Amino acid sequence: FAEKRKFGFVAAQKKDMPPEHLRRIIKDHGDMSSRKFRQDKRVYLGALKYVPHAVVKLLENIPMPWEDVRDVPVLYHITGAITFVNQVPKVVAPIFIAQWASMWICMRREKRDRRHFKRMRFPPFDDEEPPLDYGENVLDVEPLDPIQLDLDEEDDEAVFSWFYDHKPLKRTKWLNGTSYKRWKLNLPI
Repeated sequence: FAEKRKFGFVAAQKKDMPPEHLRRIIKDHGDMSSRKFRQDKRVYLGALKYVPHAVVKLLENIPMPWEDVRDVPVLYHITGAITFVNQVPKVVAPIFIAQWASMWICMRREKRDRRHFKRMRFPPFDDEEPPLDYGENVLDVEPLDPIQLDLDEEDDEAVFSWFYDHKPLKRTKWLNGTSYKRWKLNLPI
């Protein structure tokens, strides 16, 4: 249950917590003016230097347009001072390029038909408006449908079953496993 380290130190493994646990920590620490958070202010200031890395990890793991939702593991400080996405996105280059090429076709059609495009008004938020609470405003909203080409079962049979998966061809003979380090695709795919 633990990993043996040098010099007799044993690091205990921590189990994954449900997302509600992290949401509760962040909600409890929303107002830092209370006296009970007086000691945590130093932790929050120290965490500021890691914010650029946290933003990069978040942007790396944003769902692609062909995915409606992507659940990722997170690593967070117990005070809620900083949270990192704890996943490295891995792709097979030709598949990823093909997925984005299909998105380019879909978005050109969408822009031509102008069904879902609307002009945005600026500024989107007022300066005095408090930040939106995720649990109250965003959590219950159903995500939009993913953008996907309508694939034909006969014409696109080589890619029909896996083309829009989060990790396509995982555990198949074309990849070395989940690491995505080596791959060999034959021409029909």
